[in-house]
Amino acid sequence: MAHPSKIIRNMHTKQLKFRYVENIARCLVMWYIIVFLFVNLVSSKFLGSYKSADGDCTNEIKRHIAMVRQKAVELTTIWKDKNVTSALKIRVMKSMVWAVFQYGLEGWTLKKSNRNRIESFEMLCWRNMLGISWKEHRTNISILDEIGLERELMGKVAQMKLQYFGHVTRGSAGNLALSFLEGRVDGLRHQGRPKRQWMDDIEEWSGCSYIQLKEMSQDREQWKRKTIE
Repeated sequence: MAHPSKIIRNMHTKQLKFRYVENIARCLVMWYIIVFLFVNLVSSKFLGSYKSADGDCTNEIKRHIAMVRQKAVELTTIWKDKNVTSALKIRVMKSMVWAVFQYGLEGWTLKKSNRNRIESFEMLCWRNMLGISWKEHRTNISILDEIGLERELMGKVAQMKLQYFGHVTRGSAGNLALSFLEGRVDGLRHQGRPKRQWMDDIEEWSGCSYIQLKEMSQDREQWKRKTIE
């Protein structure tokens, strides 16, 4: 008859093997579900954001801008109140209006047209806050000089995407997110110009390759300073 301690060790080993196989099965199921959603569906809603099969985020950005413009209209009484200082109005704009726009932007792939749209939206926010109509023919520079600011919304978008990149490469978001970032799909792509990918924004803003960025992001403090620059 086997010793009781040996029996317990064997049971523990079998339990660990079962858990290992169970975790692999769960990962495979997640892979199949995600691949099915992105391949077979034109677009899907996940955690409040619409994801398209081709990775184009133009409609999602337009939807966010429409939501934020409605939010800015709801705060018209604050913008028109002369007793509220400009500094306080700017804080309200960033905390209550821009915060709605920034939700889920870490997953966006930004084309040049999308960047121009975001910068135009930023100036629209300041014009609404100051009550300036397009009929007054005021330049963007004059408006920024009046409030004492520079363009910063696009920089905030880049900062949040870079921070999320470091979060993923350090493994804090889980192995599945890192597998999607570093994974490759077998086969040949269609002819024509390659579509812009999520990683293209990161490499363009930082001026470094993926390998260099991954090495830098392992040091949390160093990467934090990198994203602020």
